[in-house]
Amino acid sequence: MQVSEDLIKRCKKDERKAQFELYKACYGPMLQICLRYQKNTDDAKSVVNQAFLKVCDKLETYRAEVPFEFWIRRITINTAIDEYRKDKSQREHYNNQDLSEHYWESKMTDVNLAEEEMNAESLRALVKSLPPISQQVFNLCVIDGYDYAEVAVLLNVSEATCRWHVHFSRKKLQELIKTTFQTTETVLL
Repeated sequence: MQVSEDLIKRCKKDERKAQFELYKACYGPMLQICLRYQKNTDDAKSVVNQAFLKVCDKLETYRAEVPFEFWIRRITINTAIDEYRKDKSQREHYNNQDLSEHYWESKMTDVNLAEEEMNAESLRALVKSLPPISQQVFNLCVIDGYDYAEVAVLLNVSEATCRWHVHFSRKKLQELIKTTFQTTETVLL
């Protein structure tokens, strides 16, 4: 993401053309972050727009000694988390009994992928197949580098719960990768 100091100064002066230029420069990286936290592309695009509005509103608080990319990434992640909190249906806490075989069987289909190599999209699909709270905690801790204490505060859960979700997610992803890429009959979609 290439953002010049001049562009930021122009955006602080509420120049619409500069804000649109900033939006175009930041859209791709912001969308990639939001895709990790949302169920589909439309929801991710909506969160990008909400995050960009926050960026424009908070641009006066931006300090040049902090890399702009990190600053905007933090706002985007926090906006995605805020959206997650709003969706009450995703606030269910899963435990081992809730993750029965029925859940995983309903996500299975017959496809031959023995020849296909694992790529970022297939890995992203596997992460998306995790239960929502496990997916959120995994993304925050493993992908975005938050520590357990920060995630616990952000999602209003205990640190132990965060640790459990990361452990569960890693185990489940290992199983899914073995199953998906070593068998030619069943693949998780």
